[in-house]
Amino acid sequence: MNLAADRLDDYLKDPVRLIEDCLVLESGHRYGQVIQPWQRQTFRAIFAREKGGRPKHRLVFDERRRGESKTEDTAAAGTTDLLTGPPRHRSYVVAGDEDQAALVLDSIRGFKSRSPILADVEIQRNVVRNQATGSELRVMSSDDRTAYGIRPRRVFFDELSLQSDDRLWKAMWSAIGKNPASQMVAVSMAGWDFSSIGWTVRELARTTPGYYFATREGSKLAPWLAVRDMAEQRKTLHPADFARFWECRWTEPLGSWITREMFEACETGQESFRGDIANTYAGFVDVGVVHDPTAIAVCHRPRGEDLIVLDKLATIQGSHAHNVDFDAIEDMVADLTTLFKIRRWVFESPQAVASVQRLQRRLPGVSIEVRWPTSDSQGRIFGTLYRLFANHQLVIYPHERLRKEALSLVTKTSGGRLKVVEGSAVHQDHVVALAGACDLLVEQPAMEPARVKRLAELNTELRHVGHLDRLSRDWVNNGWTRRIG
Repeated sequence: MNLAADRLDDYLKDPVRLIEDCLVLESGHRYGQVIQPWQRQTFRAIFAREKGGRPKHRLVFDERRRGESKTEDTAAAGTTDLLTGPPRHRSYVVAGDEDQAALVLDSIRGFKSRSPILADVEIQRNVVRNQATGSELRVMSSDDRTAYGIRPRRVFFDELSLQSDDRLWKAMWSAIGKNPASQMVAVSMAGWDFSSIGWTVRELARTTPGYYFATREGSKLAPWLAVRDMAEQRKTLHPADFARFWECRWTEPLGSWITREMFEACETGQESFRGDIANTYAGFVDVGVVHDPTAIAVCHRPRGEDLIVLDKLATIQGSHAHNVDFDAIEDMVADLTTLFKIRRWVFESPQAVASVQRLQRRLPGVSIEVRWPTSDSQGRIFGTLYRLFANHQLVIYPHERLRKEALSLVTKTSGGRLKVVEGSAVHQDHVVALAGACDLLVEQPAMEPARVKRLAELNTELRHVGHLDRLSRDWVNNGWTRRIG
């Protein structure tokens, strides 16, 4: 590094001084000449350590506007740790996608070309190495599937709010747990999905003592951002986008189908494992073959109440190696029919014709049909479900995938008609299954008293032989728990 011993010792004790004194920005200024207090505060939080060497903050979360040096500061902190950290350590930068990962590497290349202290740093395709110590900083994107098995010193998550799922976060956060000296650093702009891993981690950092949390919401612009340009942005962007990009404020997506408050107001129920003879039940199957899961929803309408209740929402997932098991779907439908006295099933998929025909023979007396999704049918079932949410006429139980799907849906106008579409990489299979089952119950008339009485008598007879009790126990204790995702 070509530093005098006394200066090197100072930088090992205080890596933030190295950033300020030695890293040169594209403008030709050293960091220390232009650094803002909020940047210095985050650098200090990253490098603060307890007496035993453990990081003072296991999790550092820094939320900033677009253009407020998130990627540049991430590159600066990661590169500095290569110089001041222990020999042969491994750290990682995780970016939202390959393009974002390339921006991190470009920033490090820029620092190396302008900063003599980085002369011994070698930059390869996705690895930055300190040749003198053998330490490495690996740059990954969300497309990288090699996250498990690592033992990182630090993980820098760039733009966490843009992660489409929690797969990579879980892999990295669990890797941090292997070593008490490891640390997670997340630097991100505000997002829109309140069910996302970005919001979850943000709130974790904000509310947990010992974690570091900072947000630029409500602050003045960074000095290199112009007020005049912000006025232009405000005029040309949708208010929700302007809020996220330039006010650093989390907002729901443009044209959100339902609000978080609407969803949570209905999330007051619990999963059921058996039906009540007095209620009317219906089931809906949204069939996915490879990528999309098959979602199976069972709902009922309590007698005498203007309400629909979700009883069961099950998942069967196919894969590239093995398509969805239609036998498993048929078995699950047959058992649910017995457990809940389901009177009507609809399968929404042209691939399900053969399954429907087999189930019609297997379950005489139960209406089972296949439906091809059309714009009219989708518009009707989403309209029904929206009204139930809006009027608090729906009771659902906590279900993570349903929540994520419902809060990711947005509306748009197409051909003069309002449509509900996926607002992110999250699919809508479970929402479709729930909407379809609710729509069937809205269509059905209330069960007449004589019918209720007769079904109650049949139920007593079946219980007498122990059939339902045995089947209910099998549901809870045996095979289906292995099939439901």
